[in-house]
Amino acid sequence: MHPTRLLVEPAPGADARALAALHASLGAHVLQELPAIGWEIVEVATGELAQRRADYAASPLVSRADFDRARQLAYVPNDPYYSGMWNLPHMNVDTVWNTTRGSSSVLVAVIDTGCERTHPDLAGSLWVNPGEIANNGIDDDNDGLVDDVSGWDFVNGDNDPDDLFGHGTACSGIIAATQDNNQGITGIAPLSKFVMLKACNDQGYLYDSYVVPALLYAADRGAKVISMSFYGDQVTPAERDAIDYCWSHGALPIAAAGNDSQTIPYYPAAYEHTLGVGSHNNSDQKSSFSNWGSWVDVAAPGEGISATTPGGGYTTGFAGTSAACPNAAGVAALLFAAVPGATNAQVRAALEDSAIGLNQAPYGVWANYGRVDAQAALARVLGTSSGSKPARVLFMSPVGGGLSPVPLGTNTSKPDLLFYGVGFELPNVVRVLRDGAPRPILAQDRHEVHARVGSNLSADISLELNSSVLQTLHWEGAMGWLFAPSDANTKSPATTSGGFLELYRDDGSRFTCTRDSQSHTIFVQLALRKVRVDPIQGIDLEWTRSYTNCNGGTETVEVYDWQSGSYPYGNFVTVHSQLVSNSSELHLAASLPGNPTRFLDPEGTAYVQITTSNANSNALLSLDSFRLHVR
Repeated sequence: MHPTRLLVEPAPGADARALAALHASLGAHVLQELPAIGWEIVEVATGELAQRRADYAASPLVSRADFDRARQLAYVPNDPYYSGMWNLPHMNVDTVWNTTRGSSSVLVAVIDTGCERTHPDLAGSLWVNPGEIANNGIDDDNDGLVDDVSGWDFVNGDNDPDDLFGHGTACSGIIAATQDNNQGITGIAPLSKFVMLKACNDQGYLYDSYVVPALLYAADRGAKVISMSFYGDQVTPAERDAIDYCWSHGALPIAAAGNDSQTIPYYPAAYEHTLGVGSHNNSDQKSSFSNWGSWVDVAAPGEGISATTPGGGYTTGFAGTSAACPNAAGVAALLFAAVPGATNAQVRAALEDSAIGLNQAPYGVWANYGRVDAQAALARVLGTSSGSKPARVLFMSPVGGGLSPVPLGTNTSKPDLLFYGVGFELPNVVRVLRDGAPRPILAQDRHEVHARVGSNLSADISLELNSSVLQTLHWEGAMGWLFAPSDANTKSPATTSGGFLELYRDDGSRFTCTRDSQSHTIFVQLALRKVRVDPIQGIDLEWTRSYTNCNGGTETVEVYDWQSGSYPYGNFVTVHSQLVSNSSELHLAASLPGNPTRFLDPEGTAYVQITTSNANSNALLSLDSFRLHVR
């Protein structure tokens, strides 16, 4: 349907001056009158289509108001692989093509291994730098890069982003392969243009010194979408700043969540200004390899995907969150094309709020918003539907503390009280209550509500949304500050039950983990996000646990040392080890050795592993609480 037009039928006998005043009050104007049938074609502001239709329908001056629906000749793309591209109808991409197939004005930057730019299904979709004259050996646009006509190789410093791996060629085809050329596949946004930015060396590594300049290049060239089918654990402040730069310049960064079947956050997907994408199969089940957790925003098809390959070829088996990422990126390109002038925030909100929810045992809600649905997202960005996802609290940080005295002469400040979740954005009205009394709100956005802690004595802390209490948690007074795991996972075929709510305090509600029948161990990996204390004098672990069917096993607790390298290339430090018996519940503690800040990454995340060896059949770990105690 047209993004800014309505067809309005004035009521019989409606006063012309009153009707004109109605149009003006709604910020609309009449494009054309159709006196033969008594209708008018009216234009309204972008993003207000559904509301204005409702406003007209509610007026006694109007008999009817309808959307300006599109019609198109019915056909199937003639690309031979189309019939096997399950991802397209599954995301309702084919129905969105009735409205838009992308636009040459919507640039998608693909930061990857390079691309075979001569591929017959890609050559026509390549962006051409309007500021450069090809092959004249001159930096015509004065950007410091010579002849960057259709991309750049940030590894070798040249204008040939060739692809030794095929990975970038595959991702580019998913997004923008030419449609209706009687060969190969079709891209999701075939009329959009992509720029290939090579950031992977011949050994398969994407160094920060390659990726960060590529991000800046994409933003400076006006890219609306940035597709990043790579992931790593280490936070790079320069990369985070570059992602923020892209966002501030109107781009939507989209990144693969990673393929390790873990909940620990990976980057760039876990940055707040990145849309993190997990992978699902054609039955809407989480791909066995896909990461998940509080930092994964949406999911998209990531198994058995048809894609372009070097040598002018094709594959029907491209997989991984590397495939899910360009699927989501292609849909984002369609949305930008459908509503020229749409902001990155509007497109992101449309993708997220319209996603189809995913709730799968034993993972639960494994992507915050669900799987991408292009048709529903289009309706949202056009303004023909509205509303956000039902609000959910994923975790609170910190969960207690604040009683430690401040050393004389020390500059320190209390961390904000943070509720992290989904559906907190304006115009929702939020309040944070401490034993029923409101606390000052410091910040509010889609995922975070910040408030002042106030008194540090034990209390009930509630998040209220639109006058209804969404979640009440108990704040525990303690020396220093207490933080609980935001995410937890184990190794298949073992299973877990519970999460933040079961782990944040001793209350009899327990997180459980079963034995891995293959290794005869119990294994739990915990991520504690948003640990924000400065300065830090020391960190302790505190946990309350019990075991069943685990006599004679050895429990080992390790914390990742970020100074030793990015995960998994660095080291975990063992802070606790002891024999296990089927005794009553124990309250345990361990201090982290050395400089405590080495156990937190620059985003304030700690990784902890609990491994219990020699677990018997039906062995079970029950954790009543697990907390990081920061002094």
